[in-house]
Amino acid sequence: MSRMFRDEETVPFYKQLKDKILEEIESGKLKHGDKLPSERELADLYGISRMTARHTLSILEREGVVERRVGAGTFLSNNKIEMDFITFNSFTNTMLGKGLTPSTQILSIGKTQAKPILANKLKVPEGEELVAIKRLRLVNERPISIEESFIPDRYCPSIEQLITNDSSLYQILEEEYGIILVKAKEYMQITVSEESESKLLRIRSESPCVFREAVAYAHQDKEIEFSTSLTRGDIVKFYSELNLK
Repeated sequence: MSRMFRDEETVPFYKQLKDKILEEIESGKLKHGDKLPSERELADLYGISRMTARHTLSILEREGVVERRVGAGTFLSNNKIEMDFITFNSFTNTMLGKGLTPSTQILSIGKTQAKPILANKLKVPEGEELVAIKRLRLVNERPISIEESFIPDRYCPSIEQLITNDSSLYQILEEEYGIILVKAKEYMQITVSEESESKLLRIRSESPCVFREAVAYAHQDKEIEFSTSLTRGDIVKFYSELNLK
């Protein structure tokens, strides 16, 4: 048995193997796109069972570290897309700023009435007419999130006629309606994808995802947009900074 497994008897073998692979990625010994040894090869190399090796690779696959290709093997995935909690920006500008190619597919757009929850989020009367926009967000042609936005129609009449797959909602609000969004309050939680969402995101049903809801504000803390998003957990990581007093 490899020394790696003899020295840490209290740590499960699958966890040791996972940490070993992550260390080799961090050190640069393994690079994104590299092919990993097969389950049998890992088992022989580290003196573990094939079931343990399979379990390790399954965990790494769920976390987006590796991807399995039928008939080809297991490969290290591309670098995760970093999204931060520090700056407030549009999806399009955020991705462009990282040198990535964003794109959008409009899934639906229309009018709806503000039910109690939406009315409370946007501080409008119940029943007020809202514009509802549902979009699929892609980066380098790979789907990463499903977003839905709700905006009071009186702030942006006929905006549905201006929105296309390639347009930025925030840019339209600013250039056509003089609405400049300056901040947002966000809440996030871990969830799993439903079947219809999984098909859009091209992931397995009940895959780990990050669910976010946010209220975007213009000047003088005026609520403009309430939005939700479901983001794949396997290809996105979130970044923030904290200052200690």
